[in-house]
Amino acid sequence: MQAIPTNQIIIMDEELRRAQNNCVHYLLSLEPERFLYEIYKVAELDPLTEEGYQGWERSDKMNFRGHFFGHYISSLSLALGNVKEEEVRTKLLDKLTIAVKGLRNAQIEYGKKHPTSYGYVSAFREVALDEVEGLPVDPKEKENVLVPWYNLHKILAGLTAAYEALRVTSPNLAMTALETASAFGDYVYQRMLTMPNKEKMLTIEYGGMNDGLYQLFSLTKRKEHLIAASYFDEVHLFKELADDKDVLAGKHANTMIPKFIGALKRYTTLQVTESAGLLSRKEVEELPVFLKAAENFWDIVIKFHTYSTGGNSQSEHFHEANTLFNDAEIRNGDCTCETCNTHNMLKLSRELFKVTGNKKYLDYYEKTYINAILASQNPDNGMMMYFQPMGAGYNKVYNRPFDEFWCCTGTGIESFSKLSDSFYFVKENTVFVNLYFSNEVIIPNANVKLIQQVNRSTGEVSLLFSKQEDTTFEPINLRLRQPEWVSKYQTFNINGIEQTIQSTNGFWEITVEEEAHIEFTLYYRIKLISANDNKDYISLNYGPYVLSAHLGQNKIWEDMPNGVLVRVATRDPLAITTLTTKIPIDEWRSDLSLRLEEVKMKDKLIAFKVKDIEEDLIFSPYYQMHGERYGIYFQLQEKDSEAAQSVIKKQKERERENSLIMDQLFNFDDNNSEYAKHLEKEKSTVSSWWGHRYRVAERNGEFSYLFHVDPSVSEIFLELKFIAEDAGKSIIVRMNEETEGERMITVPAVSEKGLLSVKLVIENKWKKEKMKLTFRAPKEEESCRLFGITLRNSLSYSNVASIKGIKISGGILVPYFNPNTKMYMVKKETNKILAKIDADPAVLVYVNNILIDEKQPRDITDTAEIKITTVAADRETSLEYTLKIENS
Repeated sequence: MQAIPTNQIIIMDEELRRAQNNCVHYLLSLEPERFLYEIYKVAELDPLTEEGYQGWERSDKMNFRGHFFGHYISSLSLALGNVKEEEVRTKLLDKLTIAVKGLRNAQIEYGKKHPTSYGYVSAFREVALDEVEGLPVDPKEKENVLVPWYNLHKILAGLTAAYEALRVTSPNLAMTALETASAFGDYVYQRMLTMPNKEKMLTIEYGGMNDGLYQLFSLTKRKEHLIAASYFDEVHLFKELADDKDVLAGKHANTMIPKFIGALKRYTTLQVTESAGLLSRKEVEELPVFLKAAENFWDIVIKFHTYSTGGNSQSEHFHEANTLFNDAEIRNGDCTCETCNTHNMLKLSRELFKVTGNKKYLDYYEKTYINAILASQNPDNGMMMYFQPMGAGYNKVYNRPFDEFWCCTGTGIESFSKLSDSFYFVKENTVFVNLYFSNEVIIPNANVKLIQQVNRSTGEVSLLFSKQEDTTFEPINLRLRQPEWVSKYQTFNINGIEQTIQSTNGFWEITVEEEAHIEFTLYYRIKLISANDNKDYISLNYGPYVLSAHLGQNKIWEDMPNGVLVRVATRDPLAITTLTTKIPIDEWRSDLSLRLEEVKMKDKLIAFKVKDIEEDLIFSPYYQMHGERYGIYFQLQEKDSEAAQSVIKKQKERERENSLIMDQLFNFDDNNSEYAKHLEKEKSTVSSWWGHRYRVAERNGEFSYLFHVDPSVSEIFLELKFIAEDAGKSIIVRMNEETEGERMITVPAVSEKGLLSVKLVIENKWKKEKMKLTFRAPKEEESCRLFGITLRNSLSYSNVASIKGIKISGGILVPYFNPNTKMYMVKKETNKILAKIDADPAVLVYVNNILIDEKQPRDITDTAEIKITTVAADRETSLEYTLKIENS
């Protein structure tokens, strides 16, 4: 089964056309010469420009240089298959020509100076690969790139994409691209033959090197490229997943997904007869394991780790299964759903469908394509999102065009350069229709043109089949995907005659033998999606669209730094985060069609006001949300119920914990999280235990970080988290590189297994705004495993329970003259009075013995007197206030 190429499809859907044009405009605004700057320097050539790009492509500080250039080459190549305007195609081709010829030129020149490394082409020196392979490297010679094989994979993938895009229209340039890729594959092969420790290399993110090299092998048929690819296969991991083991907890999500794209690529590439003589009998017998691993990995991610939008992960990692609510609300919700992950999950889904024909992969594709990919682009200028928060109150944060170049910007330009690449699939004379967007397509080998017109507001679909001029209409077995949100029985109007068809294996089957007009309507319905760890943490779907609430523009421009040069969303603390039912919650759930009232909103496909809830909210498709704060998941609750109070208490405990923390690190990822704290390391590795990440210093090894503290705080405490199973093992902690500030810490023996904490006081002489902590292995031993570092301003919680004030709407607040009474009076002015209590986030606030979310105004219209009880963060100190309501 193959997808119909994008050069056979014309997108007519206005939103998709705008998104594609935004991307093309961005591609044309970039200069390939500037991306070649560092590549030419490595090859000892004079750069073509005075400087390169900044952000993740920068030269001076920690970076990912080279990665975006690879994405850029792929995106230029993909765009050539979509763009029909000759003038634009010429400009794209000019950019691609500079990029491909520049890489080849640098590769040849580097090979002249380093004959034993012929084929190497990169924006950084080979010593970066030496280091991740565990070879000894002089600290003065180290490169400042984080994940070198990841970056090189993007270059390789770009070159093979260029070859495939150009081999018909520009064969000479295509061959240049393939020659460059092939020589690089030869270099990788030679390097792998002398690999000191394959497992060491595979601990550092390497992108889709196995996928890229298998793709190269499919083009060259050279055994060396096949062998090189196999070095990047983590066979032990694949076998675990083939055995249906969920080992994802603690794993870096966008490191994992490409591994399984590569596993599937091995399976599909080596099925062909040309590969028969290149594999041993054992390797042939093991091939199905690679397919099963990819299938099971996909199932586990979708079932246990995926939100309603199709996105997954938190802070770039998978966590324990079924922890979506916890990740979005209790952990840092600003870092859910890395857009790279959804891009790669779509690649995996697409290829799995081509192999298996299972419709579930296409259902996921539709959901994620609309609600994660289309949602990620700024419709005004084409810039893209890194993380997509799933909770309520967040804003969308997009990359800057010329000085950030995030990973999600790279996958983003690829996504928006190939928007139609999975619209249709063909197998012999059968055509599978996957996505329902307006387009025109020429169906291969059938001499047939299909015009698909879709009203996405109503779900009305029209398919018009006509033969090409001076040709004969070839019969087509049409398979229309039955979306998971639609009944399997569907009424079709075929050339004016109505008939009802039942789907088979998820597809409606129609044979088209002559020119025909088929019309049908995909009826949308409302569906509530619950997080698997909290049934009342819900999002609303309408047909294929995830709905999001409009939550205003308060500080819509705001962002926060995260990782290496990443900016993430902020959450408006005053935003609505709940849906509080006015009727019993089960009744509210029972007929959701009664809970939505359609309203008109400019530029929105659909919009609804939600009924029978306390909050006044309007929802529209998340993918169209821009320029406003939004909410996808909300806590559905009956007002003041035990369940509602339980959620509030859980969030308050998180606030209480945060009140003591100055800075911390738990995500030992050898990537963004650690390098944001200026990780330096020597003989040190990371891994995970039951979803918890840790770092260890090997024999004679060490690692260090910079933390931000407030030196004015009277006492600062360092809390280190270890594991009980390491009892008796030690680690040396050094303060600010002073040997006098060293402490040997030994993991104590305790009765209970699992994680434990050791706390110590930071002496005043070591306090600095940027405090460096170095961790070393004891002499001639490996250190204990370190699972967490927290700098605290105190070890005890505050005993302050007093409220900061009360705000009233619909009345006037009048404090009694004697403040010691803690009594307030409200003079009623309108029929509805709302009270909002201002208190520290860690303080519990009870109204008439009911725990409330004090950030939300509370209706006190029908109350004569209420008792307000506040409980301090120490959970021992409490105060009581009285609020009396009187008519004015």
